[in-house]
Amino acid sequence: MSLAGQVKLQLQSVPEGGVITSRALHKLSPDSQQVDKAASRLYKTAGLQKLRNGIYYRPYTSTFFGKLPPEEERIVRSIKQQYQAKVAPSGELAAYKLGLTDNLPDNISYETNKRIGPIQLDNLTLYFRKVEGKKLVSVNGGLLTVLRALEFLYKEEGRLTVLQEQRIRRLLSRFSRGQLDKAIALWPVWFQDKVKAFMQGVEKPYITGLSALNIPHKGKQADWHQMGMLHRNKFQVAGKNYDSAPNLQDTELFDCSTFLRKFNVDVGTILCATPLRAMKDILFSSIIRKSQYPGFFMLDQFMFDITPSEMKQAIDELRPLADETQKQLLDTWMHDNELE
Repeated sequence: MSLAGQVKLQLQSVPEGGVITSRALHKLSPDSQQVDKAASRLYKTAGLQKLRNGIYYRPYTSTFFGKLPPEEERIVRSIKQQYQAKVAPSGELAAYKLGLTDNLPDNISYETNKRIGPIQLDNLTLYFRKVEGKKLVSVNGGLLTVLRALEFLYKEEGRLTVLQEQRIRRLLSRFSRGQLDKAIALWPVWFQDKVKAFMQGVEKPYITGLSALNIPHKGKQADWHQMGMLHRNKFQVAGKNYDSAPNLQDTELFDCSTFLRKFNVDVGTILCATPLRAMKDILFSSIIRKSQYPGFFMLDQFMFDITPSEMKQAIDELRPLADETQKQLLDTWMHDNELE
């Protein structure tokens, strides 16, 4: 079969809503220029339309809307193939695509390492902006999308909602610690710190929060609701259902396996936060993560063997993570607990 016949056969095989690139047809002949010319000459006879030079598609026929162009994702994949380009959604678009915001951007913009002109569809224009730097070519595409979205949200909103944080945490959990560390090294320190806050506790789950205060540490128990916790069998575990403040140290954890065996409890870990670490996680979860005042956690309700200076130091370590509202909440909690 002639080259033209082979090209026409490939073009005719494109399904409704499908896209084909001339680069994908280069396998038919070592003479890529002849392949490109044949595709450009024959696409109309095969019932296709041209998206741009070298990219062709078969419209999808809708009962209500007539002939429609391909889905955006298919177009982007064809751009990657035809131009041998790295392409990733802008931060604003990434946040929308990941369900972190309901606001569709005014401009549908992608970042790329090649010069690619905009693509005009019936009611939509796709823009491609060439960017420099290593992020686009060095970071896994899925992870780059998550990080771009997170960066956009922090720059635009200053902080995340609880639902956004939960969604980001789930998305980041799909990647290894090594992937995350390597990727965020390409971002400024302020952003690295934000991402590390999501990474804490994932690899080393431990009991924390009020649950930890109900487990004896060095023979002393800070809370007195132990039996209620055991009866409900609900434990707050960092890395599973509770937030962990950044910069976890091994000295902030202890082995509570004896306690767990005594009451036949299995929570997937034998590690427990020390009272000071549990306090820090409670303030981090309530104030830094949720911007809520922890009225349930007042020091006079607990039996802490922690000095005020140790508590102040733990709170000072949270301040760089806080916005102005959260700093005020920390100050208020310190004042109400006479730690000023």
